[in-house]
Amino acid sequence: MRSRTIAALAVGIALLLVGGFPCPRAVAQFADAGPPKAEQEAPAAEKPAGEQEQPAQEEPPEQVAVPASFDFEAQELQPCWFNIAHEGKMRITHEPADVREGQGALEFAYTPSEGNLALIGATPVKAKGAVRSLSFSLKTEQLSPILFGLNEADGSSYQGYCYTPGGAWQDVLVDVGELMLSEDTTDENEHLDVDQINTIIVADLCNLAGEAGRALGIKRGVQRMWLDNVGLNEKPAPHRSSRQANGSVIIDDFERDLITCLPIGAPKMTLVSGPQTGGDTQALEVAYRLGGHRWVGLVAAAGYVDVCKASALCLTLKAAHQARLTVVLEERDGSKYATRVDLKPAEGWHQVVLPVAQLTLDPQTDDENAHLDLGQLRVIIPVVDTFNASVGADGLGSYTISRIWVQ
Repeated sequence: MRSRTIAALAVGIALLLVGGFPCPRAVAQFADAGPPKAEQEAPAAEKPAGEQEQPAQEEPPEQVAVPASFDFEAQELQPCWFNIAHEGKMRITHEPADVREGQGALEFAYTPSEGNLALIGATPVKAKGAVRSLSFSLKTEQLSPILFGLNEADGSSYQGYCYTPGGAWQDVLVDVGELMLSEDTTDENEHLDVDQINTIIVADLCNLAGEAGRALGIKRGVQRMWLDNVGLNEKPAPHRSSRQANGSVIIDDFERDLITCLPIGAPKMTLVSGPQTGGDTQALEVAYRLGGHRWVGLVAAAGYVDVCKASALCLTLKAAHQARLTVVLEERDGSKYATRVDLKPAEGWHQVVLPVAQLTLDPQTDDENAHLDLGQLRVIIPVVDTFNASVGADGLGSYTISRIWVQ
């Protein structure tokens, strides 16, 4: 019997006071077995009619890995592409509005339903040269939380996040070293080995099960996603993170044109001007409204950054309206620690320093040592409680973050 795992991924997002959800896992297997051999073969002439020995069925050959570079200019989609989605369909489109570059793009249509992951990918693929980055262009019809990643042949899965407001192309270029190991897979060295990459995946995280799924977004009816220029590259990508001379580590300063985080509570997230000091020229504005989700904010990946020696989490931010910000840090095992900060518009741009000792364990989660281990940090989740926030006359409020770092 031949069996091959196509994709394995997990999304671990849990909000304080919102709760977690089971990690969705998408696994497709293909098996083909030939007929069992007779324990003792008899001459064909001695077998009754209809029981003559049939020619042995050969197992189909393993699919040959294709170069990890796809421009979708051909008329037919390569057979390495697959999807795991409710009523998922894939095709090559030549509609100019749905093509990022050239004459063709991949169109993925699916019908979201609770608990069914809308995932598309290519396998088996092979990289050429010393891979340093993953790139692709993406468009969705609506605001979407997107997961993307790479799998090794042994099933180890590395992932990243991004946000798209919908209706426009987003160009994704990420350093493969800034993809973090999925919490439901393991790797012998906890490091993405580029020579072992065999799968590229992209998923819309809408309609996941439970409260957190609703916080990520619910979609109704047939949805469409378009991909173009998907590939693994030798060219470097700009880093989200960096280590400063004073020992602090920037996790994200939002200086790139792609918003590499997940939206919580259907916010409108926009890149705007930052405080213009210390290199903070760009920032992320998170807008919320009354009557929508209670918790509005973002999930920022941090599991690929070594911050084990840090003593405090820091934010540079400002608020357009008075609000209370809850900051959640989640470890790889799902344990969560949180603290709260009052946002005051009069303070303008300012730095918030949150000592690690100040964060307390969420009573809904367990930790083996009841202590926040930054060496196990996976994601950072800043969210505003809109039920206790001020808004403008139009019912809208916002807060803006220009930098997340540790010291």
